Amino acid sequence: MSEPAWWPIGIAISSFEDAQSDGQLRTSYGRTEVWDFESLQKPEGWHSTPKDGFVWGQWDTEIKTVETLSISAQGLVLLLNSTVTAVIHPAHRGDDVSRLSRYEPWKKALQDQPLLLPIGGWSVDGNDRVLLFPMHTPIPFESQESTVLEMVNKLGVIHSSFESFTTPNTERRWNDRLKDVEDKLKSNTMWRAPHSSTTLGLPRLHLSLDSIIEVNGERMFLPLSRSLSEHLLCESDRLPSLASLMMLEHQWARKEGLSESQRQKMLETWSSSVPSSWSSRSALSTVQGGAWVWRYHATILELAQANAFADEETVKACEQWLRDVSRLQAHLGALRLWKSGQWVGITGLAVSFFSWRLATLTEGQSLLLALLSLGVGIATNVIYRLKDPKPY
Repeated sequence: MSEPAWWPIGIAISSFEDAQSDGQLRTSYGRTEVWDFESLQKPEGWHSTPKDGFVWGQWDTEIKTVETLSISAQGLVLLLNSTVTAVIHPAHRGDDVSRLSRYEPWKKALQDQPLLLPIGGWSVDGNDRVLLFPMHTPIPFESQESTVLEMVNKLGVIHSSFESFTTPNTERRWNDRLKDVEDKLKSNTMWRAPHSSTTLGLPRLHLSLDSIIEVNGERMFLPLSRSLSEHLLCESDRLPSLASLMMLEHQWARKEGLSESQRQKMLETWSSSVPSSWSSRSALSTVQGGAWVWRYHATILELAQANAFADEETVKACEQWLRDVSRLQAHLGALRLWKSGQWVGITGLAVSFFSWRLATLTEGQSLLLALLSLGVGIATNVIYRLKDPKPY
């Protein structure tokens, strides 16, 4: 039998039949659980409450009609009683979505935001198997710039509502995250970034230009669960708003390619809707990671997902983008040499001071050395800042 669209044909080690029988999906990325959801494709499957895990929120057992709307890498989408949309995840991939509704402080913060929260669901061992949403109208993304900028602004507004829940920069975890994906993909690229102290972690929201919906005439996001490849390869990290922005940018760029001015518009639109520190010069500095390291993050995650589902066209596009990364990294390497000039200046100032105190140099010679050292430090710092690549 042919595998369904949610089956990761590119990385699966176990056969579809074996996974169905023993409940384990074994892949070259790792393993996760799968479960038998077929009964939920019929009304009778909803007439009793699941025994495993726990059901939360609104779970209607009086289901009379079930319509399958789509089957994709994200799972199955069903319409129940023509009023409720059910998202089924055949493979476990975390509970990022249900927590938005189950954790009361987050739910309260997201009230009146352009984000449709689930109204109920079924979770097992920290994984959302079923998510229930009010019925909504999906809006196909057709690459319109006006739509992208509208949704980027809404992304910033949604993330800003989480400002009180931010956590400090977790540089080590973010860099480990990149390494985990690079190692599994056997990538020829490597990127580690120090990150600015103003780059803060947020509760995970997986938003996509392919998950735009309309509710009561308003466009908003439908939150997605993390991708299967991310679930298998990465820890469940809090990421900054900038990381989500770059994922949307990457999606748009994959549709039609972007100019520098379009990337600049995206960043400026986002910057206008988030706290100013999140888009400060330091936060966007390419030397510190900035937008470019999160573009890289978005690309390698998509490459991992494309490999998982044998999407050769996307694999080639991601690999082409990654080949261009080496040029940017070479430039950043040269910038680090200029950065070292600041330490030359500081060392020179220290030598001039102690030489004067110890009388190994005359007062005039010490002053001249101090001025030269100060000049070197200032000049290299100015060059370092001027040569920092634009974030767009």
